[in-house]
Amino acid sequence: MNINFRHLEILVVVVEEKSMTKAAKILHMSQPAVSQTIIEIEKQLNTRLFDRLNKKLILTYTGEVFYSYAQKILGLIDIAESSIKDITNVHTGKIKIGASTTYGIYLLPKIIAEFQKQYKHIELEFTIDNTHIIEDLILNHKIDIGIVEGLNYSADIKSKKLFDDNLSLICSIDHDWVKEGKFEVGSSDLATQTLILREKGSGTRQVIDDVINFHQLSYKTIYSLSNLEAIKKAVESNIGVSFLTHISVEEEIKSEKLVPIKIKDIEFNREFSVIYHKDKYKSLLFDKFIKHLEVYHYKRHLPLKYCQSDVRTLVEE
Repeated sequence: MNINFRHLEILVVVVEEKSMTKAAKILHMSQPAVSQTIIEIEKQLNTRLFDRLNKKLILTYTGEVFYSYAQKILGLIDIAESSIKDITNVHTGKIKIGASTTYGIYLLPKIIAEFQKQYKHIELEFTIDNTHIIEDLILNHKIDIGIVEGLNYSADIKSKKLFDDNLSLICSIDHDWVKEGKFEVGSSDLATQTLILREKGSGTRQVIDDVINFHQLSYKTIYSLSNLEAIKKAVESNIGVSFLTHISVEEEIKSEKLVPIKIKDIEFNREFSVIYHKDKYKSLLFDKFIKHLEVYHYKRHLPLKYCQSDVRTLVEE
């Protein structure tokens, strides 16, 4: 018996589901058939891939190594299929996109909708999560393109800047600062405030932590929430203040539920970038979507550095 692609697919699903029964349902196979496939792979490799402990499947060290190669091989198959589709018909294909929470909620849906108007037969899948998770998905070949904030990516990830963004200190319309007409505060004013911030691992939190540490800013306490809407509602209720991008609070500021406050001489700046694996095959479809992102942000009049010498040409294409 030679190990084939189907064996690798079965192994990967078993590892990800941590259960042969769950894997069997996903693969539309019987549980004994899945179990037999794993046994056959182990016999072929003359090693044990899993330890069966208390009815749980635990990867052995050799199992982890083989699983890593299986992921890479299956990823290469996807790349090969994309390459062939590019050659035969550039208007068909599939892109898997990931975006950090702020971008994914407030910008990505419109960007995808506009792209699909132009390329109606392109299949687009997208995932929204924090920057750390999107990075992991890129590294494990689960998505093709990521759009995230922050820096310090893995050495296996390439990035291309999309635009600059900045975070503002946001408070409730009922906050004492607003009642006192105080729309610019000093860093010492922050020491009396409860901060409501994103969870560790998010690009937004990384930027905030870096600036707070650099300027040695003091604060009363921090509540960590992974949901942007929950943070906004907490700030609206005057539980505390937060650092949020204008992208996410535009409507609340217009409706006078939230108010931006400037901290004197301190700015919370960040970059949004496109990221992808360094070994990623950049298909025609891949390049078209990247260009679509660039054009979108050019039209929004956000700062953007282009490789092209003529921005007008980029917009017209």
